[in-house]
Amino acid sequence: MKNKTANFVLKGATTLTVAALIGKILSAIYRVPFQNLVGNRGFYIYQQIYPLYGIAMTIGLSGLPVYISKIIAKEETDTRKKEQATILLEILFIFGLLVFAVLYLGATRIAGLMGDSRLDELIKSVSWLYLLVPLLSVARGYNQGMQEMTPTALSQLVEQLVRICVIITVALLGISHKWSLYRIGSSAFFGSIIGAICALAFFFSFFKEIFKFKYHRNMSVILQAMKGLFSEGLLICFFAGILVLLQLIDSFTLKKALQAAGYSMKNAENLKGVYDRSQTFLQLGLVVSTSFSTSLLPMLIKNRMEHDKLKFKQNIRLIYRICIWTSMAVTSGLIILMPGLNKALFSSEQGSMALSISMLTIIFTGVILLDNAILQSANSYKKNIIVLVAIIAIKFLTNYQFTLHLGIIGAAVSSVLSVAIGTFFSGRSLRKIGLNRQLDRKFIKKVILFSIIMIIVVSLVISLTNPFGNSRVYSFMQCIIGVVIGAASYVTTTRCGNLFSDREWRSIPGGEYILKISKKRMDN
Repeated sequence: MKNKTANFVLKGATTLTVAALIGKILSAIYRVPFQNLVGNRGFYIYQQIYPLYGIAMTIGLSGLPVYISKIIAKEETDTRKKEQATILLEILFIFGLLVFAVLYLGATRIAGLMGDSRLDELIKSVSWLYLLVPLLSVARGYNQGMQEMTPTALSQLVEQLVRICVIITVALLGISHKWSLYRIGSSAFFGSIIGAICALAFFFSFFKEIFKFKYHRNMSVILQAMKGLFSEGLLICFFAGILVLLQLIDSFTLKKALQAAGYSMKNAENLKGVYDRSQTFLQLGLVVSTSFSTSLLPMLIKNRMEHDKLKFKQNIRLIYRICIWTSMAVTSGLIILMPGLNKALFSSEQGSMALSISMLTIIFTGVILLDNAILQSANSYKKNIIVLVAIIAIKFLTNYQFTLHLGIIGAAVSSVLSVAIGTFFSGRSLRKIGLNRQLDRKFIKKVILFSIIMIIVVSLVISLTNPFGNSRVYSFMQCIIGVVIGAASYVTTTRCGNLFSDREWRSIPGGEYILKISKKRMDN
């Protein structure tokens, strides 16, 4: 019976993981055509307000639904489940209403703090989303708690697809009708409202039941629900949106620091737009680097449910090894290919050094997210509060000064420093509950060596192919060749260097295929 339940949970968690990965990829790649249409300044305008949208989506997609599903799953009767869902919905709607009021009524003040009073209409556009987030959070959380993962998965995908279609359509219309860049940005954010409304359609039956449900209000139960929401619930949200929080600090400090350093307002806005290109690479990089390791996270749930402590520790070790291995490969690859990628996707190599430095964020953030997932599974979320405080405090305290003296390179260094220190504190939190990442020095040295070999190989490919062309299309083809040859060299050195055992290779998605190829070569 336990195995059956564990397998069911495993299947559901895998469904959500796949949907989340697809959603993140879609959310990253649309930025490329959007920036190509509106330019650096238009991209700056959009990205200044994006963190406010990103926080809302983190709450509604991957933050509160996780917490709410735990609350619903704990309740034994359908009546209690509906009662909890109703209480949570009421609390969150009041919270959403307050956030909406702060953003909508304080839009002019917030825009002023960002250094651009014309952003107020964009802030007002985003504010409406906070009225829908409570509905999405509770509906998704309730369905996940009932082990109904399909509605959540489909709603995530439809929401992203609709939103992206609206954004690109608005950009095309705006450019053709010569709208201002601020009007294009404001209209683009309404795509998130339309996407959220479409996502709500998947939960029609849930809302029909909840709105009919009546219960006797118990203040102690309501206060307990509030305590959980605004402690563990919000902490889950903040960790899921670490990169968004760093972007939010950039929105309030980066442009001001550039202007204080002597840049004109227009040049500062253009540079901020260039720096914001990093979000596309960071998001895609994190998706690739964590997808292999997070695909094994459901196994940890299964191990815990089956009380298999040995396999639990073995899988933790494997997850961290895969995370570091893939993160190093992705980070190294993005750094060496950045000038070409920057030109191929965004038409210029401007800011490539800053973008390359910011890619180091991938390694540390990937580890922090894994640490937090494991701490959450062990119900030890409070131990990781210091990590969040450290990351935000360091970024806030260093970002302005670093940018003032080093430009957008300083902003990139500030982000990397904040998550690097956060990784240190996160490791300490793990050790407090008797766990560790189990990453020995020999493993780390091998991964660094294989990464250096890959960088040398890709550098040679770039040097040999540079004389043949300099267009965006050629840069794109050059990057594709670099990725293929770089990945092949990295996997080959990893296999030849015996970094993973055959059992570990079989646990990695695609690992079975790599084993077959290597054995065929050995036989030949």
